Amino acid sequence: MQLLGMMDPGKLSIFTARSGAVSIEVNGAPYHSPYDPVREADKFCSALKVEDADVILLFGWGLGYCGAVLQRRMKPGTRVIVFEPNAGLFEISRAHAGTREALKHGVFQFVVGDSVRQFFDDWALNGCRETDHFLWIEWPPAAVQHREMLESLKADFRKCLRDKAANLLTHFRNGEMYFQNALANFRFQASADVGWLFGQFKNVPLVIVSAGPSLDRNIADLRGAEDRCFILSMDTSLRPLLAAGITPHAVMAADPSELNARHIAGAVPEQVYLIAEQGIQPSVLESADRRFLFGLGLFPDPLFAKFGFAKSSLEVWGSVATAALDLACRMGNNPVIFIGQDFAYSWGRAYASHTIFDGLPFSAEWSGPLKEMDIWGELVHTTETMIAYRDYFSRKLRTRPDIRFINATEGGILRLGVDILPLREALRLTGKRRTDVAAILRDRYRIQRTTDKALTHFLDVLRLRRQDCGCISAFLELVAKQALLENDSGTIQKKIQWGIQLMEQAIAG
Repeated sequence: MQLLGMMDPGKLSIFTARSGAVSIEVNGAPYHSPYDPVREADKFCSALKVEDADVILLFGWGLGYCGAVLQRRMKPGTRVIVFEPNAGLFEISRAHAGTREALKHGVFQFVVGDSVRQFFDDWALNGCRETDHFLWIEWPPAAVQHREMLESLKADFRKCLRDKAANLLTHFRNGEMYFQNALANFRFQASADVGWLFGQFKNVPLVIVSAGPSLDRNIADLRGAEDRCFILSMDTSLRPLLAAGITPHAVMAADPSELNARHIAGAVPEQVYLIAEQGIQPSVLESADRRFLFGLGLFPDPLFAKFGFAKSSLEVWGSVATAALDLACRMGNNPVIFIGQDFAYSWGRAYASHTIFDGLPFSAEWSGPLKEMDIWGELVHTTETMIAYRDYFSRKLRTRPDIRFINATEGGILRLGVDILPLREALRLTGKRRTDVAAILRDRYRIQRTTDKALTHFLDVLRLRRQDCGCISAFLELVAKQALLENDSGTIQKKIQWGIQLMEQAIAG
């Protein structure tokens, strides 16, 4: 149970209803019926499809009468998350049978008092399945007394649903491409594991360079900082940095598409390390002499782990910058400075100068149907996807109060969880201490030993439809997610046959 704050409970008056059950008033208004609160709860819940729900979110617990109805009607395995804004009321309810029973019932999770406001900051539908049915319930008296909190909570819940849907859509679109690329990149699996960088840059300033339009405003200020900061370029910002005469220490890539490969292919200087997800286009890995690879925890990671050469995972949430943020936290960098991280079409543009999109026609009004307040207090065009990425950033930043995050973009909509400073001021705060970032990268760069036995093992698994090692289920989760959700056995068998053909081609060379 989360009980992180005590709201003013107001005036609480307990009395006996005409039915003999206990009832209560809050600030003179009935929270439960003065006649029969048990019958009231039954009637209220009668129109709700409780039996169909996998996850129930209940706003307003009171003395637990609705909870008792839910316990009788919900199917086994259903989770119930209860939001009770009035901490004083919840303490009183502990003496009543409905609450006592729910507290013993492992499926009930109580979020009480001020902690209700922050709930979705920490719980982004974690542990929920793509097929789960959600049931949102608002107890009317709670909704009336806590309207502002309720609306904020519902907005956060809608964001979580939006983000989960976006992730699922990405899974549908990219699963096959990811596996094909990872298989084609098997020859690069001997590259260094990104995990060997974890903890190696403790308190070293890091500048994460993205290619938002605001990068043009301050990219020149980054010159000369190479010996004081770890400069980590995103794939899209490599060409703008090189055009400005700045060579980053490393460039990061995570998008498996051919379009994104064009940002890097043929452009990586010899001394620059590539930090890449193992399922990107092979042309990207071919462009660099020295590579640190990471996984996403998806197949074929479990396969490679069986044979001792799996790569460490990074958290990637739709954008390579999210992977860079996770890497920064794991490497120990502090402070972490963002530039070019607009999450918006600042100044009416999509990207900084010198990207592969430079010079192409673009309309911020047409491409960005939404508007958000930027750091200057002005409305700027953006998209739901970019807002989702921004929200992910903000949630992630709040989980690491030990790290100072500085938004030196000088534009865009990233406001929460960061200090907003001009890049010159942010760099001044890093001090004059020199750090040989290249030497640390060189020291941590180690070749891994791989074996083709991993490929022959998986081919055998596919041919025999073996279920004993978990590989085939992980493979189908990646490449046939929609078919699994729809229980489409025909498509599932076609995906297995497709996998067999790919494996035979890979082994044949």
